[in-house]
Amino acid sequence: MSSTTRIPHAEPQPTQSAQSYELDEASTREYLRLIASLHKTWDTLEAQSSTSVMPQRHIMDAVLAETRHGAQVEMPPTDLGPYSMSEFSLRALVRRSVDSVPGARALKSSFKHAPAPEGQRELGIPDTIFCRISAHVTTSSLPQLAQQVRDAVRQACYENLELSPTVNIHIEDLHDDD
Repeated sequence: MSSTTRIPHAEPQPTQSAQSYELDEASTREYLRLIASLHKTWDTLEAQSSTSVMPQRHIMDAVLAETRHGAQVEMPPTDLGPYSMSEFSLRALVRRSVDSVPGARALKSSFKHAPAPEGQRELGIPDTIFCRISAHVTTSSLPQLAQQVRDAVRQACYENLELSPTVNIHIEDLHDDD
């Protein structure tokens, strides 16, 4: 013979579910009222040009600089101390070195970075550079062109940044205009 133990509070009570539903409805109405009140207050302050809801100039400048120049990239420290540069500047250096190789044209570059130092927002030192290039249709040896581009990028990085990254080349296109 099996015995079942009944727990009186485990069985739903019709009045409890109705009360629960009413409580949920009241909570939802209050939440929506607070959200509407927040929107109304925000709109009023915005119409009054209150600085508490307007974008701050220094924040906007930082966002624009980040968008325009890219993230800050950590560089190897010099004798005078650490420094960083923008991704835009790093890309410009890579583009210039790719374009300096006859028959090659820079299309796009990207970077793989070492981890950034603890507590810093910038990207770590670039340890791999990926170059997407276009080769002139008259190029007799694409592997040789890729090696010349790799050497040019590595040389520019070493001479300008004292950096020796791995450089991967991907020939993405052929061009025939001069």
